[in-house]
Amino acid sequence: MFQVRVMSAENYGFAVGLANTMGWGMDISDFGFSQFLEPEGCFVLCEGSTPVGLATCVGFGKLGWFGDFVVEKESRGRGGGGVLLGHAIDYLRSMGVESVGLYAYPHLEDFYGRFGFRVGSGLKVLCNDLLQANSLFVGGFESGVDFSLLSDFDCEFFGADRSRLLEGILQKRGNLCFVARENGVVVGYVLAKVQKGVVEVGPLVCRPDRFMVVLDLLKVMLCRLVGRRVVLYLLDGQNVFEEFLLGVGFRIDFSLLGMFLGKSVFNSGVYLAESLERG
Repeated sequence: MFQVRVMSAENYGFAVGLANTMGWGMDISDFGFSQFLEPEGCFVLCEGSTPVGLATCVGFGKLGWFGDFVVEKESRGRGGGGVLLGHAIDYLRSMGVESVGLYAYPHLEDFYGRFGFRVGSGLKVLCNDLLQANSLFVGGFESGVDFSLLSDFDCEFFGADRSRLLEGILQKRGNLCFVARENGVVVGYVLAKVQKGVVEVGPLVCRPDRFMVVLDLLKVMLCRLVGRRVVLYLLDGQNVFEEFLLGVGFRIDFSLLGMFLGKSVFNSGVYLAESLERG
């Protein structure tokens, strides 16, 4: 019989090993950060006393996000994945979440559809294994701003308060942030999470009527990452930015479906997702 338990630090080794059977390149710090954001929202699926699956989720007020999700190959097809997903949805609803988002591999559309998830916009994962200098723009954006201003601006476009997430990213030494302001008012920003093996760029949020600011924010961030392996998560419909990224050496690694249980809350202005795990 399958049971779901809250993940503990003792489960991190299992979680990393299982997650990386999917080629995700995760380490213990990834699950530590997920549990920092949502202490009761990281789960282990057990069959008897043996862990066989994992899932993470996080709540941002009325919006929740379902993230890492994998069951051991030998235990698939017997209902454990459904038990795990159902448990996470129930947990998020107990917190007052009204809409749950996730990024799904296309072959899992029917699985999530059975729980009421519906496809919204898609997302492309782009990679550059060794970012070159090319002719990237170097401009004068602020490398810091009052956190409350940044958080309020982000909430306007993301549709939910993810201040704890943004603060956790900004407080980690080595991470990068560039902010665009006009007449003292924030009009856009971009973050990057700098890790040992890879840099994840995102989120990038900007007013939709500031097209060139979006592109310049992206360029100035990439200038700081020359020589690194860079990954970013581009929401569908950003054809100009996709063309630019392909032109400076990025490739499309794979594509995912954005799916929502309940109302999709994204407003125009979100260009790069923060991560696959947290939207």
